Amino acid sequence: MLLITTTHQPATDLGYLLRKNPDRHFDRPLTFGRVQVLFPVAEPTRTTAALIVDIDPVALVRKKGEGSGSAEQYVNDRPYTANSFVSVALAEAFGTAMGGGSKERPELAETAIPLEIRIPVLRVLRGEEHIRRLFEPLGYTAELTQAQLDDEFPEWGMSPYFDVTLRGTLRLCDALRHLYVLLPVLDAKKHYFMDSSEVKKILAKGEGWLANHPEKETILRASLGRRPSLVHEALEQLANAEVEMAPPEEVAEEPAVKAKSLHVQRHERVAEVVRELRPRSLVDLGCGEGKLIRHLIPIQGIERIVGLDVSYYTIENAIKKFGLEEGGSRYGNRLEFIHGSLMYRDRRIAGFDVATVVEVIEHMDAGRLHAFERVLFEYAQPRVAIITTPNREYNVLYNDLELRHADHRFEWTRSEFEAWANGICERFGYSVRFEGLGEPDPMYGSPSQMAVFTR
Repeated sequence: MLLITTTHQPATDLGYLLRKNPDRHFDRPLTFGRVQVLFPVAEPTRTTAALIVDIDPVALVRKKGEGSGSAEQYVNDRPYTANSFVSVALAEAFGTAMGGGSKERPELAETAIPLEIRIPVLRVLRGEEHIRRLFEPLGYTAELTQAQLDDEFPEWGMSPYFDVTLRGTLRLCDALRHLYVLLPVLDAKKHYFMDSSEVKKILAKGEGWLANHPEKETILRASLGRRPSLVHEALEQLANAEVEMAPPEEVAEEPAVKAKSLHVQRHERVAEVVRELRPRSLVDLGCGEGKLIRHLIPIQGIERIVGLDVSYYTIENAIKKFGLEEGGSRYGNRLEFIHGSLMYRDRRIAGFDVATVVEVIEHMDAGRLHAFERVLFEYAQPRVAIITTPNREYNVLYNDLELRHADHRFEWTRSEFEAWANGICERFGYSVRFEGLGEPDPMYGSPSQMAVFTR
C-alpha cells in the first residue's frame, strides 16, 4: 500500500491531478495481481489517495512455469512490501498523472504543493541512511520507523522493513516519478527482465532530476540489475544533461532577472565564435541531443551541419526533436545527425570548415585522448576546431568539488589544458588561442575554458 496526501486547498483537487474520482473505486487487473485506488479521506482541507497492490505469488510462479520450485517461490515478502511491483502499479494507475498536466486544473498540475507520501512497509537492506540519501536531495524530509523482527523477541534485533513517511512541497507528477524509479532501488530487486528499453523508461521518469542526483550511479546500478552494459548506456545518455552549478556567493541583485546558466553562456559564446568564422560547413562532435546546434542553425552562411554522438539513443532523440525522421524537414539537407565514435577514424567528419567539441574530452579516459587527437587533427583536419572543457581550479568555488560530473574521467587546470593544446599544435600544425567561459574569478579564472585551433 502507498498513501498520497495533500493539504493544498481545496485538497480534493488531488483527484483531478491523479485523474481519479474520489467517489469511485478504481480496480484494474495486472499480470501479477490487481491494483486499486480509493480515497479514504476526501475533504477540502485534507485528501488522501491510497494505492493498494494485491500480488498473487502463486499466479506469478505458475505464469513462469515454475510450479515445482522451492517453497520460497510461493512464500515470500513480495505481497507485503513496496517494490518494483508497486512501481508497475503506479504507472498503470497514475501513468497519465505521472506525465504531468491536467485538463481541469492545468495551473495546479504545474504548481508545487505540500505532499505527504506514506509507505507503510518498505524493505531496505541498506538501512535508514540509504532512504535519506535517495529522497532528501529531492527536497523531502523523511520520517522513518524500523520494525523489529518480532515484538515478542526483541533480542532478535531489527528487521529490514521500514514505515516511511516522506514530506515535501513539489509537483505531484515529480513525486510520482521519484517513487517509480526509487522504490525498486530501495528494495534492490526487480521482478522482470531488463534490456535497453528499461534504460529508456528510467531516463524518461528521471528527466529533470536524475542527472543531478548525488546517488545517480547507485540508482542506475540498482535499477538496471547491476548489468554494466546497461548502466554504461544510461550514464552515457545522462552525460549530456550536465550538472549546472553556480558558486553560492553569486546571487542575482534583481531576483526577477534569471541569470544565464554556464551551459547557455558556453553555447552562446561558441556560437559567436562560429559566426565570426563564417564557415560553410560545421560538425559538432559529441553533439548530444543538439543543444549547441540549436544556437548554430540561425547563423547565416552555414550550408551543412552534422552532429555526431556515440550514443545511438541520443542520436535518435535528436532526430526526433529536430523533426528529421519525417519527410520534408524544414532543414532540408542542411542538418544531419550520425552515430559514431571519436576514437576511430571516420571519413564522414573529414573536411569541415569548423569542428566543435564542447565539454566532451573530459568524458574520455585520459589514455584514449591520443586516439581522439589523431581522429580530429590528423584525419578530419577541420580548418578550425573549437574545444571547451571545465577548469578544475574553479571547483574550489563549488564547495571544493573534485569533479563537476560523475562521468568525468578528469578535469584540467588552465595550465594543463594549455600544455595539451600547445602539444597538439606542435604535432599537427595548428595555432591556438585560449579564452575563459563564464564569470571569471580573480584567482581561479573562469569555470570553463575554450581553445580555438586554426590550421
